[in-house]
Amino acid sequence: MNNKSINTIHERVQSPPKNPPKNIKNILSKIRLFEIFPKIFAVVIKDDKLRARVFMRYQEFYESDSETFRGQGFKWVDFVKFYKEKTKNDIFTYHEDWSGYNLPCDSIESCIKVIPDINYFDLIMFSIIDTIKEKTGNNNFYLIGIDQTDGEDLSLIYHELAHGLWYSSPNYKNLQSYNINNLNPSTLDSMTRKIKNMGYGENVIDDEIQAYLSTGILPDMARIKDIKKAQVTFKNSFDKFVSKISLKEIPINWGVDLQK
Repeated sequence: MNNKSINTIHERVQSPPKNPPKNIKNILSKIRLFEIFPKIFAVVIKDDKLRARVFMRYQEFYESDSETFRGQGFKWVDFVKFYKEKTKNDIFTYHEDWSGYNLPCDSIESCIKVIPDINYFDLIMFSIIDTIKEKTGNNNFYLIGIDQTDGEDLSLIYHELAHGLWYSSPNYKNLQSYNINNLNPSTLDSMTRKIKNMGYGENVIDDEIQAYLSTGILPDMARIKDIKKAQVTFKNSFDKFVSKISLKEIPINWGVDLQK
């Protein structure tokens, strides 16, 4: 981010010209914000569909495998159509296909500037970002979207935290980049192909490799040669930075457009 004076999102964009949903208070009550690590924040939404609706536009702007959407302003309906055609499904399954989300602040800000069809899920994101910026000022931050703050399986939290560290800690990124460069070439090639086939853009391949190898791989990755050996190195590097997650909840200052 640059060092311009801080303005709220609502001062920079125009709100949608309609009233919020009648159940907006119930929707907002399902959304919680936490700081889980210095400069890394987590939006916790247990409802998969709601979490996807809040994050989808910004995630696809950041790392879509399609140049039609990555780094571009796009309408919600156009992405839904594209995704249904891509998945060869009559229904929109985005919330079933993706569970965790991760976004650097500069990408969020860039996306906000080019949204052609602001909706109330965008306004929810605007309020979240405004709340974070009240705490961070003009400093960079990273935002993740997850479904829990605790529980038996913390793999999703750690996976998204690994993305946050990659963005926010030069020391962490340098260490994991070194580990990537020292991977067995066949292991690296197999991981790269699998991640590309999952629908990630070229710009996040290394980030995804380190996150999966540091915090847990998918079942079809387990068949890659030397993958278990590679995981040890990445996990040890991750553990040097994260020993225990401590979550501090931050009340979200919902924008005026969401309080009607």
